[in-house]
Amino acid sequence: MKSRFRAGALALLAIVAVAPAAAATLNLRFGSPFVSGSNLHKGMEKFAEVVATESKGAIKVQVYTDSQIGDIQQLIAGMQLGTVDMAYLGPGNLGQVKGCGPLNVNYLPYLYKSKRAAEAVLNGPIFAELFEQCAKASGVRIFAVAGDRSPRALVTTRGPIRKPEDLKDMRLRIPPIPIFRDVFEKIGVKVVPLGLNEVYMALSRGQVDGQDNGFDLTLSFRFHEVSKYWSATDHVYDMGAFHVSERKWNTFTPEQQALLKRAAAEAGKVATQIGEEVDKRGLEELKKAGIDYTVPDRAAFEKAWADVYKNYEGKVWPDGLVAKIKSAQK
Repeated sequence: MKSRFRAGALALLAIVAVAPAAAATLNLRFGSPFVSGSNLHKGMEKFAEVVATESKGAIKVQVYTDSQIGDIQQLIAGMQLGTVDMAYLGPGNLGQVKGCGPLNVNYLPYLYKSKRAAEAVLNGPIFAELFEQCAKASGVRIFAVAGDRSPRALVTTRGPIRKPEDLKDMRLRIPPIPIFRDVFEKIGVKVVPLGLNEVYMALSRGQVDGQDNGFDLTLSFRFHEVSKYWSATDHVYDMGAFHVSERKWNTFTPEQQALLKRAAAEAGKVATQIGEEVDKRGLEELKKAGIDYTVPDRAAFEKAWADVYKNYEGKVWPDGLVAKIKSAQK
């Protein structure tokens, strides 16, 4: 009896040993400083939905907005360390990381003619090469650029702002990215680097006199509640970019990588569509809030910033990069 029981137990163990283990769910931590409920957040949710559906639940993307798992710098550092898997940021945010300096070019004023021109160039061969170089040097890869941002404007507590001279000696919040410092110091601004989640309080307390973001971030962060002058400079056309830890990316199969790229494209469509609606109703929102809306002398701003690129050409990015980007636009 004992021998039969023992034999049966051994047989059962053998079956368990050779039976295929259930595939574990791959969980990806996906962070952003963008606000919950914004068009960019909706894009992130779409990304997670597509990934879950197409992977049949094998890959689960956990979305964290509002800098819940870090602001821009912390998210980048987290991807380098492996504590964060992915992030939704601007394509220029990696420009501060060693080996990724050329990506600073995205914040050069009046580089792109339009949203569509920016989208085409950022998804073309020029940036494919720059993203690849950056991934190898930094450990963070941009694998897709998708999701329009509103063009950047100057939103201030003092104004109106019609020409560059009107900003002289103002304290303007900038992202902690060197090219922003050069751009605004060029026209006499006293720059104050701050993370996005610090800006509202700084404006309300008078620690800064303004910031530069478009309808998407200004309205979602409610910055217009504490800064009553809007100057539609449209000086930078930016987009959302899907970042991933290079270490994590290299663990994905080619099929998984392709899935993430497809999901990013679908997410970008959602973010862009909702963003267009935000831009269309943005002026109406500003009027309701009693904002002084000005279309400034954009040619004067463009002229004031025309030489900023010379500080970077051949140093931070290759000679001729700016000309190449401009000539690639239709």
